[in-house]
Amino acid sequence: MSEKKNLDLRRVVVTGMGMVNSMGFDVPTVWERLLAGQSGVHQVVNLSSYMDSFREKHPLPDDFPLIAGQIVDFDLKELLQARKKNPSKEDLKQIKYTDRFTQFALAASLEAVQDSGLDLEKEDPERAGVIIATGMGGVGSWEEQIIKLLNEGVRRVSPFLVPKMIPNLAAGNVSISFKAKGPNMALSTACAAGAHAIGMAYRSIQMGEADLMATGGTEAAITLLTMAGFYRMGALATGRNDNPEAASRPFDTGRNGFVMSEGSGVLVLEELEHALARGAKIHAEIIGFGMTGDAHHITDPHIEGAKRCIKLALKDAGIPPGEVDYVNPHATATPVGDKNEIRALQQIFEKVPRLPLVSGTKSMTGHLLGAAGAVEAIFTIMALKRGIVPPTINLDNPDPQCEGFDFVPNQPRKVKIRHALSNSFGFGGTNASLVFKAFEN
Repeated sequence: MSEKKNLDLRRVVVTGMGMVNSMGFDVPTVWERLLAGQSGVHQVVNLSSYMDSFREKHPLPDDFPLIAGQIVDFDLKELLQARKKNPSKEDLKQIKYTDRFTQFALAASLEAVQDSGLDLEKEDPERAGVIIATGMGGVGSWEEQIIKLLNEGVRRVSPFLVPKMIPNLAAGNVSISFKAKGPNMALSTACAAGAHAIGMAYRSIQMGEADLMATGGTEAAITLLTMAGFYRMGALATGRNDNPEAASRPFDTGRNGFVMSEGSGVLVLEELEHALARGAKIHAEIIGFGMTGDAHHITDPHIEGAKRCIKLALKDAGIPPGEVDYVNPHATATPVGDKNEIRALQQIFEKVPRLPLVSGTKSMTGHLLGAAGAVEAIFTIMALKRGIVPPTINLDNPDPQCEGFDFVPNQPRKVKIRHALSNSFGFGGTNASLVFKAFEN
């Protein structure tokens, strides 16, 4: 028997979705490439402005990964003019004063609002909010300006460094762009940040603090410094510079780390009656959110934290494990992380008559860090809506320690999905799980 939810809480639906990553600058393009099993991972271009001079003094290690899910040929001005009705001079001017992580969020939110069909001029701005997360904020601007400081002195540091760099400026700029005056905040919970943002926006609408929210995650951390940091931790996939598309290998015995990526995913969440009153198309209903802490280790995940998180999300959704048809896992392709997540899923679903399909989309996108949970929430909703599960590519030799599930290897699978789960876990032992349902009024 399903557990009953608190009937006083308002229902929340997804009415808009937007996305920017290395596979494309909109949801339909990325989804098509995802189903085709195409990878967005390639050799990096212009990693950092000081790269050439640095390498003359300090040659990179032979196994340093010069691959990423890097976005190239991105032009926010062009996207603004295409997606926003009569962009103002202020809209175009703000591009100059924003970091790449904010620009990605602006582009994704533009698509999401356009997709939602909202006419924001007819909405109460005090009932519209923004929660957009990031793992690392404007690290590219920070890195660029510290080099300038060390080489040229204080007076050459940009006066716009701080507003470019601080993590809440993606949410701030989106709220300014759309004149949203309701809840406005940023979360920074490492690789769970995007999912946490969606969960908190869901809660805000449930509790009556807002009627609609733009929410998700954004990241632009592909710089020499951040890649060096992850490399020194042993977290990045190595040995694939000549074959970047094969580097991200969730659940495969040949996996040896994640591939860094960048981009943004933004959803428009709306209170159900508000959406129905304006005749909105509804992509899915969000019915469950769970969050936990491992209290175990700064980087190594713990099975109990992940398991409790999933259980809380299912309890919030009011459904038993056996009603989940698809799981989009965190699955970054680290040896320990994938194994622990699958162990948690094995214990959650051990008594169900039919196991859900599980597919690791980071095999194609790479790891978008603080944006991953939002991008993968969109993938989860698209799978639910379209009745087709994207594949796990590069799964040539499944790891026996990750056995028990159908990982949809290398080809998409048509299947009816009523409930779907999306997991995101981060450094510091922070966990988030979201449950989506096919919309039924």
